Amino acid sequence: MNTQQNKPIKQLVIVGGGSAGWITAGLLASEFAEGAEPKISVTLIESPDVRTIGVGEGTWPTMRATLQKIGIPEAEFLAACSAGFKQGTRFVDWVTASPGDQYYHPFSVPAGYPAVNLVPHWQEHQDKVSFVNAVSVQGYLCDKGLAPKQAITPEYAAVANYGYHLDAEKFALLLRDHCVSRLGVRHILDHVTSVDGDPGENIRSVTTAKMGAIEGDLFIDCSGFASVLLGGHYGIPYLDKRHILFNDSALAAQVPYPDDTSPIAS
Repeated sequence: MNTQQNKPIKQLVIVGGGSAGWITAGLLASEFAEGAEPKISVTLIESPDVRTIGVGEGTWPTMRATLQKIGIPEAEFLAACSAGFKQGTRFVDWVTASPGDQYYHPFSVPAGYPAVNLVPHWQEHQDKVSFVNAVSVQGYLCDKGLAPKQAITPEYAAVANYGYHLDAEKFALLLRDHCVSRLGVRHILDHVTSVDGDPGENIRSVTTAKMGAIEGDLFIDCSGFASVLLGGHYGIPYLDKRHILFNDSALAAQVPYPDDTSPIAS
């Protein structure tokens, strides 16, 4: 944080890596790329002992604009992260648990939205057609395993709106390599041992085990549950929301396909 309100920010320091840290670094570095004014340096510090959670991860469609802003070609991203298209979310057995009970939350908005609300018109016929099939083609695309775009569609453009499913660990590695080699982000692999600055003041620097003090004008906490700056230094508490959550746990597992030629569901 700035030690003086009118002091220009020239050095940004991000504590924590993973997809959160590297996306932050990529967006800031691309916004203030070499030659831009003001000239701002971006440094990311991550612990060598904390690994990215190695699971599949789903994104919202806005990730396309984020990756485009950072400057990663979509074809490179898809190949490097074992990624596939995500056109929405299918909820199975959420209503009646009877055979065939499922519905979609698609990423393409209903036809005519927001000028026209089709819900009242659909309600008169809901026993004959699902809401998604009444207002959008995306449910049909998902049922048939079709993609939201064609091979000739420009990168990050869409015929039907989409996000991605991806390997989170591979994603963090791609972001790291891109940020360091193409955007000039300084990468420090070290442990943050202390924070310089009283909790009631702005942070002046963070001290690392090997590199010593790393100064900055603005510090960003991307350390996840460790909450090195927000929780550890400033004492901002973690807000537990388990009382309003239906589920506060997840199980990650690798499920094999029947054979190597089995189709991958969209």
